[in-house]
Amino acid sequence: MRSRLYDHRRFPLFVLTVATLIIYAFAVGCGGSSDSTYKDINWQLTLVGDEEVVLNFSEILDMTSYSGTSGFFTSVGIVNGPFDIKGVPLLDLCDLVGGVNQSEYVRISAIDNYSMVFSYDQMNGDFITYNTSLHEVENEGIVLVLMYEMDGVPLTQDLGSPLRIALVGDNVLTEGHNWVKWINKLEILSFD
Repeated sequence: MRSRLYDHRRFPLFVLTVATLIIYAFAVGCGGSSDSTYKDINWQLTLVGDEEVVLNFSEILDMTSYSGTSGFFTSVGIVNGPFDIKGVPLLDLCDLVGGVNQSEYVRISAIDNYSMVFSYDQMNGDFITYNTSLHEVENEGIVLVLMYEMDGVPLTQDLGSPLRIALVGDNVLTEGHNWVKWINKLEILSFD
């Protein structure tokens, strides 16, 4: 007597169903397909400075964007990029809450509680840059960007969707720990 758990006539339907579910889960988990739009992104960014401002994702998209080509490398030397990057300069976001000066620094926080601190000089582009062979190279300055697009498409979940820090230069690499994912807060803090 054949078990009803495995019916060879229904096996192709079972495989098709499982494959469809896996593809759907992957698409949802990675931010959708390459033709996905930003309209469905429900995200808020809190800016704290002289005042507190909360921006939704649409308001961030409405700001003047900045584009460039850069990438990063991990602590074990794995090179990622360079990528074509689009986003909003962090200094523009700081200006919405009073700006940042030399006696202050900026703390960027993510939903997973990871945070990174950037000095005034770093906010103004003072970073060491490298080529894809990881040799130090000259660069005219880096622009810190709140990235929402990489290589012409929205960020996927594993790449930090919907907002990630990117250090944008002229086809250079920087250290990957600065490229914080899933950003939801920017604070301007004083050394005092």
